[in-house]
Amino acid sequence: MGKVRRYDPKITPFTKTIGFLLYLFIIPPLISVIVALFTLDIKAFLLNFIAFLLYAFALYFSKKGFEQEFEYNKATMAKAPKVPYKTIGAFTLAGAVIYSSFVLGSYSFVESLFLGVIALVGYYLWYGFDPSKDKIPDTGDISADVALETIASAKEGIRKSEDLLSKIRNQELRSRVKRALKKAQEVVAELERKPEYVRELRRFLVVFIDSLYDVTSSYVKVEETLDEGQKKALLYLMDDVEERFAKELEKVKSKGTFDFEVKMETLDRQIKH
Repeated sequence: MGKVRRYDPKITPFTKTIGFLLYLFIIPPLISVIVALFTLDIKAFLLNFIAFLLYAFALYFSKKGFEQEFEYNKATMAKAPKVPYKTIGAFTLAGAVIYSSFVLGSYSFVESLFLGVIALVGYYLWYGFDPSKDKIPDTGDISADVALETIASAKEGIRKSEDLLSKIRNQELRSRVKRALKKAQEVVAELERKPEYVRELRRFLVVFIDSLYDVTSSYVKVEETLDEGQKKALLYLMDDVEERFAKELEKVKSKGTFDFEVKMETLDRQIKH
């Protein structure tokens, strides 16, 4: 056992394919349920159906846990999942193995319990349990909850605006809105790395991103009725929005250097005096 190492899963966007091994546990009880149904063996049908449900729940909770873990791993700043779905899935799987071995199989309770523990350990070694630590960088004088809420709100605003892109028929405008949103995403991504500056940009994020969505949403509704002058004005506005996002991005990027220089000057004055 000294050479056994816990599996460290790679981040993958294909979360739907993770956990395919768990499907192997479902197949035997599913076949037994079908056979019992065709032979009208009610007792066997009920007992095997319970086993099938236990394995299905184990798969369901595990899948939710994998998706939750993927989002956690992808995020630069995130709290540990509140509901430990993977852990619930692991213990449900262990319970299903114990039930199948003891009730449906010919194993004693001790042997069934041993098999359940093996299933639990195997799950842990292969899939691991849920993340337990918060990924929160230094947030300075602002609380982690406020920083997370602000960033999450900004991401949601960007996502809503992105959903409207396909509804914009004017390709030039669609391109400019897309560029502005990309800059907004860069600002949010930079803030995730430096959440201590969220307080300074909080109003900017909320006002600008929400306003961008409001303008885009309104445009989609009245696009056919606008004249060329109004459309050109909106194009210029999108250029201004992109430029403002770029300035805010540069501001956040230079914050760390500025703070470093201030601290150096402070230390220099203390040494000389």
